[in-house]
Amino acid sequence: GAGIIVCSLPSAAALGAVAAELAAAARPGAVVVETSTLPVAVKEAARQRLAAAGITLLDCPLSGTGAQARVRDLVVYASGERSSFEKTKAVLEGFSRSHHYLGEFGNGSKMKYVANLLVAIHNVSAAEAFVLGMKAGLAPAAIYEVQANGAGASRMFQVRGPMMVAGRYDD
Repeated sequence: GAGIIVCSLPSAAALGAVAAELAAAARPGAVVVETSTLPVAVKEAARQRLAAAGITLLDCPLSGTGAQARVRDLVVYASGERSSFEKTKAVLEGFSRSHHYLGEFGNGSKMKYVANLLVAIHNVSAAEAFVLGMKAGLAPAAIYEVQANGAGASRMFQVRGPMMVAGRYDD
């Protein structure tokens, strides 16, 4: 019965199944905030299916890790119908630190792909920096403490650095 539905799904098949169920439930006027990282074509197919039932799908992937989600440190990359996005702002503020409206449907996912590239680059470079420092005889904790606030730091260094110091690579 909710007017705004937030979903974060593990696969294209899951999005297709959820879109079919929501379309069958006939909730005209509902807005679905789709936060998964999936191909734009898959999201577009779900958007069309829901639109036929009078439901708006917004493409709103998230930037952040699971650890960041637990402390409401996510960023939403929103795209799709602007008026529907405006209706969802209070909901987005409930689980993210910021949200950005990026225009036409699919732009949210495109921005997420850019973010994923940067995250991968920063993760790899942080790991390489730790290896360099440790091989030079520096303690991992010292590397993190000194570099976290310097010019070479990045958000991913700050998020992943403590995990690297602890030797935890499972999250």
